[in-house]
Amino acid sequence: MDNYKPTFKIDPDWEMVKLGKVATLINGRAYKRDELLDNGKTPVLRVGNFFSNKSWYYSDLELPKDKYCDKGDLLYAWSASFGPRIWEGPKVIYHYHIWKIIVTEKIDKKFLFYLLDRDTDAIKSEGKGIAMIHATKGGVEKREFPLPPLSVQQEIVAQIEEEQEMVNANKKLIEIYEQKIKDKIGEVWGE
Repeated sequence: MDNYKPTFKIDPDWEMVKLGKVATLINGRAYKRDELLDNGKTPVLRVGNFFSNKSWYYSDLELPKDKYCDKGDLLYAWSASFGPRIWEGPKVIYHYHIWKIIVTEKIDKKFLFYLLDRDTDAIKSEGKGIAMIHATKGGVEKREFPLPPLSVQQEIVAQIEEEQEMVNANKKLIEIYEQKIKDKIGEVWGE
């Protein structure tokens, strides 16, 4: 790995900030059962859809603008299942157990995505509840982290994404060779 760049080190001069000072967390909406339709005007993004459930509900409700999310919005699931996503789907209404996160000019959205992704296990471990663990908005807004200058944040994001591209390429290569092995075994066994 001759092209590998060293990991960024935290500069002691970087300001320590609370998440709530550089981003606003907006709760989605809770729904009554009769408001969740099998088909309708707008998909309703629930935590299950966030991670694995491909079954969608819809709504014909007209809601305030902040209860919708669009492609590119930073979201965070905070109940039962945890984690951030940069939304890649169509315009949706998002459920109460998801925050839409609006960043200030001090923080890069993707940088915050990677910070939250890295911090998700800690956020979950500090969660409340017994049957369904959930994070509190106030608790997450108080989380502190060092904030590098915006240009350094963008360099960090670029490095992470470059390395993720290498990981993805290697995963694809592994899939190709695993299939070749299966094909060869099939030839040997006459399948």
